[in-house]
Amino acid sequence: MASFQKKVTLDDIWPDLDAGLSQLLTDLNEGFPKKRWMKLYTDVYNYCTTSRAASSTTAKRTSATGANFAGEDLYNRLNDFLKRHMKSLLKVAETRLDDSLLNYYKKEWDRFTTAMKYIHNIFEYLNRHWIKRESEDGGKKDVYPIYTLSLVIWCQSMFKPLKSRLTSALLALIEKERNGEQIDTTLVSGVIGAYVALGLNKDKPKETTLEVYKRDFEDAFLQSTDVFYTAESTQFIAVNTISDYMRKVDLRLQEEDHRVRLYLHASTAHDLIQRCERVLIEKHRDQIWAEFQTLLENDKVEDLGRMYSLLARIARGLDPLKDILEKHVQVVGSQAVDAVAATAANEPKEYVETLLRVHKKYNDLVTNSFKADPGFVAALDKACRRFVNDNAVTKKEGTAKSPELLAKYCDNLLKKSPKNPDEAEILELLNDVMLVFKYIEDRDVFQTFYSKMFAKRLIHGTSASEYLEGQMISKLKQNCGYDYTSKLGRMFGDMSVSKELMERFNATSGAKDLVVDFTVLVLALSLPPLINMLKFSG
Repeated sequence: MASFQKKVTLDDIWPDLDAGLSQLLTDLNEGFPKKRWMKLYTDVYNYCTTSRAASSTTAKRTSATGANFAGEDLYNRLNDFLKRHMKSLLKVAETRLDDSLLNYYKKEWDRFTTAMKYIHNIFEYLNRHWIKRESEDGGKKDVYPIYTLSLVIWCQSMFKPLKSRLTSALLALIEKERNGEQIDTTLVSGVIGAYVALGLNKDKPKETTLEVYKRDFEDAFLQSTDVFYTAESTQFIAVNTISDYMRKVDLRLQEEDHRVRLYLHASTAHDLIQRCERVLIEKHRDQIWAEFQTLLENDKVEDLGRMYSLLARIARGLDPLKDILEKHVQVVGSQAVDAVAATAANEPKEYVETLLRVHKKYNDLVTNSFKADPGFVAALDKACRRFVNDNAVTKKEGTAKSPELLAKYCDNLLKKSPKNPDEAEILELLNDVMLVFKYIEDRDVFQTFYSKMFAKRLIHGTSASEYLEGQMISKLKQNCGYDYTSKLGRMFGDMSVSKELMERFNATSGAKDLVVDFTVLVLALSLPPLINMLKFSG
């Protein structure tokens, strides 16, 4: 004789479930014995496996598949239970204001979601069978896994009636923090986290969206940000210097970036910073632009770097500054040459060092403060090219004077002299020479003077170092190509051959018997510098 399991009705299990669920939702901190949890789980399991579905539609569906798990009445009973619980929570919440409301909401949200994770597991059998069949196979969009159901109920019964007040309270706290007051950031983070968690994807219950967060918080937050910083920036810039204002903006942008990382969702960062840049920088860009010339004149390097960093954030924010920098460097360079013009025409060292001093100052500015921005590099190059080739000395002596003085400066560095520094320092100075050389427009004039002086150093043996001579030729070749330095290279090569021949001759026995000490140079007289230098007597 077959035995049948006793049918379990909802009325049989619900009183115990009701009490257990109430304890979980209100007194979970007091603990919940595992034995009691297993008892509730078993009650749900027994009900789902021994009871029979009441609805005709469910009966038809289960008869077709061979499965017959009850669950609809239990699901509806739990749904009603949770809604009643929400009603009691809402009643208390409606008596709270501002921070008190936020604290109550966060406390109950944390308690509710924690408890619902336990309750979800108690109803796991219902989740795996009846709910799965109804939502996935049956296509019912209003049937959810138990934890998701709890979020749907919270959103409808608790969040929606309170959302306007919650958002206003959050914005008030954030404004207090912007005004320098200390706030409970964990409170803000917790409530905002609830906004995010309520973004349910009903088609994919295991996934969340940011719809609730963006619609019910972020939009209002960005608007309040616009209002706050519009008022603050307008008032601050009216009574403070531009330098002070830029420091304030820099600080505010850092604060907003930190705010996102501290308690906002990461997706807010882009729109928030963009909104701040528009209000704090773009709306006041004309006033910031107008200060650039003054900062240049007073060498306010730190402020110039901050201005660059801020204006680089907005479209075309740097464009006017490039023209201002170009004109400023050109004027400073011309004034520097004016100051030494009376003596520099005959003092190559003074002339070249004056040009280098101006270039170094603004090259450091462009490299460090302006991050080597190509637009500012180009502006600096244009300005330097102008004052290197067109200044008080070249106006008086002719345009060829600049390349001539540069060539003479090189000659002084490369000739033997007790006043010259060591080889490593001279090499650095030759690198500086090339900085000026790249701005020289008439490089043929430089080549003519340099070649003549190079030939003299070779013929008279006054060159300080073959290594340095070779390095200088190499630098010129890199800048101007092989053809520009081919004659210099051939002269240098001839001197090397002559030196080798003399060493080989001096090593012979016949050389020791000679009374006269002499040196032989084997040179190509077709080279113009040598034709003009070497004269033979008959």
